[in-house]
Amino acid sequence: MTDDLPASGGDEPRRNFLTKLMALAVGSVVGLVPLAAGIGMILDPLFKQRRSLLGTDAEGFLKVTSATSLAPDQSPRMFKVIADLQDAWNKFPQTEIGSVYLRQNESGEVQCLTARCPHLGCTVDYKADQQIFSCPCHNSSFKIDGTPNNDIPPRGMDTLPALNRDGEVWVKFEKFRAGVHEKQPV
Repeated sequence: MTDDLPASGGDEPRRNFLTKLMALAVGSVVGLVPLAAGIGMILDPLFKQRRSLLGTDAEGFLKVTSATSLAPDQSPRMFKVIADLQDAWNKFPQTEIGSVYLRQNESGEVQCLTARCPHLGCTVDYKADQQIFSCPCHNSSFKIDGTPNNDIPPRGMDTLPALNRDGEVWVKFEKFRAGVHEKQPV
């Protein structure tokens, strides 16, 4: 019976164990490298810095309209703000991102108010016959400069920086949180 035992005294199981251990290590590396690369590729857009809207200048202004489109009688006119949007993986060209009311005052400056009510976020209408902005959602109104006419909204209409550059109106568009007293960017 002792003739059936290997003469080396257990070298074979140890070599077999080392071979299996090396195969497991090499197989893990070979399998994990493409897996890590794939996960990195999928998550890459989430870790990149948010890109600015296409069509903005260095300060974040978007071209909205030409200055000749503004009303000559200094009444506000609503304009859509359109830009190319991009989320983590998709691009949405020429998408409406909001609306603004623009008017040129007596001194020629362009004044800009968001068309979004600061109370509930509804789009306000301009009533030219009364020279007020009216919110259809909660019967509130604002003066032509955006200040509230009653206590319903928590603040006046949000103003945005606007520039007249070579006959084109540029606006630094931003959305603000509705229902709060402070002007908080969203």
